[in-house]
Amino acid sequence: MIYIILNIVCALFIIFFTHLIDTKTKSDNLGVSSFSVAMLVTAIESILFVLVLIMRYTNFEALIVPVMRICLALDGIAFVIVSFGIFEIGRPRKYLITSLIKYALVLFAVIISFFQFTTIDVSFEHGIVIASEYLIPAPAREFFPLTWTSLFTNLYRYVIPITGMLFLVILQEDKNATQLEKYQTSVMAEGILLMWAINLAIKFVSTSAPAFSLLYMYSYLFMYVVFYMALTKISVPSGKAMFVTLFKSLVSYILPAVAVGVLSMFLQPATGEYTKVFIAQFIAYSTVAVLFSLWISSVLSSSSRLYTADYEASLEKELAKIDYKESEMDQITAKMFEIMRRNVESSSMTVYILSGQNELDVAYSSNNMNIKIPLNNPMFDALLNINKSIVVKSQIEKQHDLAVAQKELEAFFAHTKSDALFILNEGHNIFGIITLGKKASGDHYKEYDYNVFVKLYSYFFVFGYYMRNISNKDVLGVVNREIKMSSQIITSIQENIDHVKTPKVDIGYMMVPAHNIGGEFIDMIRLTEKRHLFVVGDLSGKGIAASMNMVILKSIIRSYLAEVHDFKQLVVKLNTFVRDSLPKGTIFAGLFALIDFETDTMYYINCGIPALMMYTQVYNNVIEIQGSGHVLGFVKDLTPYVSVKTTKLNHGDIIMACTDGLIQSHSLRGEQFGKERVQQALLDNSTYPAQRMAQFTFEGLLKFMSKEMEDDVSILVIKYEGLPEEKKETVEAPAEGEAVEATEAAAETTETVEAPAEETPAEEPVDTQMDAVADETVTPESAAAEMAAAAEAAAVEEPAEKKPAIPVDDMTMPEGFEMPDLSDLDAMMKEAGL
Repeated sequence: MIYIILNIVCALFIIFFTHLIDTKTKSDNLGVSSFSVAMLVTAIESILFVLVLIMRYTNFEALIVPVMRICLALDGIAFVIVSFGIFEIGRPRKYLITSLIKYALVLFAVIISFFQFTTIDVSFEHGIVIASEYLIPAPAREFFPLTWTSLFTNLYRYVIPITGMLFLVILQEDKNATQLEKYQTSVMAEGILLMWAINLAIKFVSTSAPAFSLLYMYSYLFMYVVFYMALTKISVPSGKAMFVTLFKSLVSYILPAVAVGVLSMFLQPATGEYTKVFIAQFIAYSTVAVLFSLWISSVLSSSSRLYTADYEASLEKELAKIDYKESEMDQITAKMFEIMRRNVESSSMTVYILSGQNELDVAYSSNNMNIKIPLNNPMFDALLNINKSIVVKSQIEKQHDLAVAQKELEAFFAHTKSDALFILNEGHNIFGIITLGKKASGDHYKEYDYNVFVKLYSYFFVFGYYMRNISNKDVLGVVNREIKMSSQIITSIQENIDHVKTPKVDIGYMMVPAHNIGGEFIDMIRLTEKRHLFVVGDLSGKGIAASMNMVILKSIIRSYLAEVHDFKQLVVKLNTFVRDSLPKGTIFAGLFALIDFETDTMYYINCGIPALMMYTQVYNNVIEIQGSGHVLGFVKDLTPYVSVKTTKLNHGDIIMACTDGLIQSHSLRGEQFGKERVQQALLDNSTYPAQRMAQFTFEGLLKFMSKEMEDDVSILVIKYEGLPEEKKETVEAPAEGEAVEATEAAAETTETVEAPAEETPAEEPVDTQMDAVADETVTPESAAAEMAAAAEAAAVEEPAEKKPAIPVDDMTMPEGFEMPDLSDLDAMMKEAGL
């Protein structure tokens, strides 16, 4: 009965790992797919073998031999599939010759199992007994005593797997495989060797206890477990890490298992029967062994001396636990170094923060470093120009893009006695750096370390901001120590915007987090004297994690603007950054709006913002203009989904954009605030300044909710003043002599007047709308002259009674004349109450 239970356990584990290897190692590689198929075949074989044992136990012998023949055939087929899968990892293409050989070996396994095995017996006394005739007749049989049974075993369990492994090694050498691929191959070879070792051990024990041959499926289980480990490896461990892994396995698993086996051998009754006393003893010391294994494994895993290379998950978990609002500076810095020492094996850590003398001073050092680093070191500019915020010493000679600063980097690492560098910057403004000493083992940081540092850069960025503010004594003298440092940092970054300085527009905004800090922000970025970019953003997540992502994204938008001059391409590039560089699952919903004050035109891209309202003074009505949108970070390529919309802005028009915290908040009765209340607030408050409009709308939300806020709320209000009607009428009534002069002036400035009238077609990138200031220099005198010329030209060319047009998405009219869209006039008049 015990052998039935053990085989059921083995079958369950094989099925479990079949599911794992099928779901967690999804790949287009034929070799990986072959492993899934081979494990499925092995799972079926293990289930059938359990049925054979149950039939033997219940004395139902009629089907034992036929089912056992199927098991043996599946055994050979599984080895053929997995062996050719090993080969296909190195050559992931199907070849006719390999397919023919594979099918021939499968057919040969079926033929031997069903037609060459003369005797098949399975019993709890004698184990598995398989007899067959000799392949070679006498007298040569004395020198080559080869039977069909030995041929089957040696061919499918030994020759075919090792042949597949040898071909894989040759192919990898031929195509210069990576270190990770070679390491995975070595692990798979260990799996095959482990299978052989277990098979030979079972065979050896079976000479004295034949029933042990009934446990042959365990050798396959361990082989596939090792294969799964090989396929899921993402890095090559160092020699020390491999030794540590072996030591942990020995102490945590092998020694307890050996202890259980030795105790069972000595305590087993001499008669061979399993008495109640022996079963109770077996359960008792097996339970103790399992508990000891779990305990010692936990102790060894938490030991700082037993360092392993796969530390990404534990490092991220510990960095996320740092509480900046509750702990003192000394505790935070000591904890950060302890985290790096325990996980990354860093021997030292030094933090340098920007001082008033344009130098980086030591704010913390674990090895008593006391030097200053000048910020004008050309190394920093060279690294930021190639977007390198993290550098490890082992990369200097390997990566060609670091050649521009190779000498400076080598001198820097030697001067600071470090082996890794983190540059903490906003755009090209550096506010601090972090350096790490060599690993405690004396090793340099490898490619895996670099990739982990890049992925977790946001945690180091926030730590640097904390150090910058907490180390500034002037700030400490003004700011109360009870104020939460994290909120202080995020708020200061949130408010760092370029306010619009033009009489043509009045801007008001509010950013109110639900819980001290959040992931929403409003940014205004000055592109030129005549163009401004507005961003309303809502990043998924809450608290410090969302705030860190917001800080990074706000900084990266400004960095991208230095190199991207295409409106649509900017958003596409930001989508790639959100998807690939921010934590997995992060999405961004918001609005990008570019206003050209010279042409009175707004270009905008909706990225999933829930409400974008526009109030038109001419019709005293509010309409939604957001159209369809797609959030950033959800799809890999956003290009097909990006739509650049345009709308003409007239005197008195009001734009209001808000995040879902305003729309989707609920009252105590469960009623949603909704878009209708936002539209009504826009109508009711349209006579107030923009800032008062945003404030009144938010106060209306608080009164409606009568409870704590559910979500962050951001509101942006843009009141467009433009050129008032009374000023236009003054310009439109010149004297006769002035009319002639105006006509001549209009002729001289035809290009200046006509260009703004041509609206950028919808769905096209707005090239040249985001040129840098250096590309378009405008003085107050030239701006005034251009506005006067435009006004005079308008007086000559346009009818005196022309009314402003309703802003409509994607509207472009010929000859610069904008006809209002009156196709749904009745509905608009009814909605306006006319």
